[in-house]
Amino acid sequence: MEETTQALVERAQDLTSTIQAMVASRSVASQQRRDIWAELNRRGISQIRIAKACGVVEHTVYTELRKRREAAA
Repeated sequence: MEETTQALVERAQDLTSTIQAMVASRSVASQQRRDIWAELNRRGISQIRIAKACGVVEHTVYTELRKRREAAA
């Protein structure tokens, strides 16, 4: 049985809401990760070590720490 137009619109609305919630959650998680990385870096842990531990490239750690510094300025 084919879905009605209204049912499709409602599904699209639900999916849009889900995506928006996920984006907001990702933003919070990214900020928390930047804070932790900054603290680790402050404690003398290298960006290379942080990157390896988190499965990202070193440039990602560098960029995220730079964003945090710029936001604080």
